[in-house]
Amino acid sequence: MLTLYYSPRACSMASHVALEEAGAIFEAKKVDIFTGEQRKSDYLAINPRAKVPALRFDDGRVLTESTAILGWIGTAYPDRNMLGVDPVDQAQTIAMCAWLSGTVHPAFGQFVHPERLVADPSAHSALKAEAKATFWRYLQELDARLSGRPWIMGNQFTVADPYALVFYPWGRELGLPIKQLANLNVMKDRLIERPSARRALEREQSVLLSMLPDHLPAENIPHAGP
Repeated sequence: MLTLYYSPRACSMASHVALEEAGAIFEAKKVDIFTGEQRKSDYLAINPRAKVPALRFDDGRVLTESTAILGWIGTAYPDRNMLGVDPVDQAQTIAMCAWLSGTVHPAFGQFVHPERLVADPSAHSALKAEAKATFWRYLQELDARLSGRPWIMGNQFTVADPYALVFYPWGRELGLPIKQLANLNVMKDRLIERPSARRALEREQSVLLSMLPDHLPAENIPHAGP
């Protein structure tokens, strides 16, 4: 059986949702990165880089990095078309995931950990302000991309959708006016309504579930079980 190592409020949510959407049989193991569990020996044996997600296979091999895991899920479950329907679509989906991983995520990281870029504390305030503005531009870019389409890549739900939504609540953590992102907000609601995605979100007790639309009370959203 596959084993996914994840942490709530982390980018591993994308892989968690994607596995549920693929109909994969897997065990989800929580690694609490906010208490330092990722730096304990048991998890370092899984991923020496002390990060989530990590996906362990039956034969003991381990796949890390969100883009790689999401790409594997899309390839391993082709009937779900979670990378797209043709090779160009699939490459574009991977490109989007690479941008989210290599550009959007680091902007948030710069805000949270400016000391990783510059040791001088006097420079941290400017770095954080720059990171916040940059991260907001990226969220606006995602929102604009969703204009007139239900999902990030168009009409087809792909692994890029839960990945993009990782950053939506992170914007709230930075104090950004995320309610202005009308298209992302609607896509978030659309994802919550998907029973498979909701199963992962409930397992994680995702903050997305507390961002429910006014028109859809929690008791009216299909419940997918534990």
